[in-house]
Amino acid sequence: MDVNSPLDLINRRFNSLTNSEKKVAELVQTNFEQVIMLSLQGLAEKCSVSDATVLRFCRSLGYRGYQDFKAALVPDLLRQGYRMHRAVDPSNSRVATVESYRIDFQRQLDSTLTNCDYETIKQVSAQIATANKTLIIGLGGSAGVGHILCDSLGSLGIYSTFMSDRSISQSLVPLVNAGDVVVGISHSGETDEVVSALAVAHDYGAHTVGITNYSPSPLADIADITLITSVSDNLLGGYSCQARMSQLALLELVLYELSEKMVMSRNGAAKAK
Repeated sequence: MDVNSPLDLINRRFNSLTNSEKKVAELVQTNFEQVIMLSLQGLAEKCSVSDATVLRFCRSLGYRGYQDFKAALVPDLLRQGYRMHRAVDPSNSRVATVESYRIDFQRQLDSTLTNCDYETIKQVSAQIATANKTLIIGLGGSAGVGHILCDSLGSLGIYSTFMSDRSISQSLVPLVNAGDVVVGISHSGETDEVVSALAVAHDYGAHTVGITNYSPSPLADIADITLITSVSDNLLGGYSCQARMSQLALLELVLYELSEKMVMSRNGAAKAK
């Protein structure tokens, strides 16, 4: 076993864990192939412990949080023969593999777009259009999506700021005012820094928007508006490109609505002359 693997760390640090953390450790040791598909809340329920216990367990092993812990399990699973995408048959030819992947991704994208409430898309775009500033927060894999959204808003002439640093987000979010917009991106909906940032922004009167794959989740519960993707579980979870592409598909609809508002505003101004 790799000495840096989560399973080895559990074995070496087991005796230093609390009794409740040991419940989590024992489930991971015996069913770690199932754990990677569970949310933090799901794992806590299976172990009959609190969400905070699962988080403490991960940090006792040296991980920043639950998503980092799950990501570290991936190499162990791959070495044991598990496949990243369950929908793809490894016995297929390369052409068939590409086709299987295309069908699986198309299904997830179709589900994301079909199930989205377009009135919610319009509401998000209206809030961003009238805000003095928009703050976007995303860590880890969500950082790329946040950066793209910030660049896209800038191309429309809309002021926004993107943050992926924990300390910077803690210092900037309290500066928002009523009517500003704070967008938090987290595939799992459980990223502590993103959830807490939206909670603070809400207290300061800002509009809060969450983008996640799971509802209920801490992010979906705290956000005023939530955009939900429909990505099936795979070993990479929130680090999967599928998750990011589905998030970008929803944000493209928001950008479309923003561009339409700009066209209507320009046409209205021209008629007024």
